[in-house]
Amino acid sequence: MGERFQEQPSNKSATLEMALRRAQKKRLQKKGNEINDHKRNKEYQVMTDIVLLQVAAENYTLEPEDPFQAWFQAMESLSEAESYTLSCQLEPRS
Repeated sequence: MGERFQEQPSNKSATLEMALRRAQKKRLQKKGNEINDHKRNKEYQVMTDIVLLQVAAENYTLEPEDPFQAWFQAMESLSEAESYTLSCQLEPRS
């Protein structure tokens, strides 16, 4: 698999960074309710993880290996009706 590094951050990263800053600002505000503080701390942790994963994902591009790509392209596409039938077999209607 080849890796190609990209230099420019995406708008998605900028948006996530702004959300992270908002979460951090909320986290730093003093509140008497420990449950809200715990929720804010968890939100901050999750947003931090998302930003780190997004930035890491932008640094490389995965390309499928030739055998997989050949197999995948050789697969027969299902009609909408066939897809629906298989879906109902996996997850019956309730």
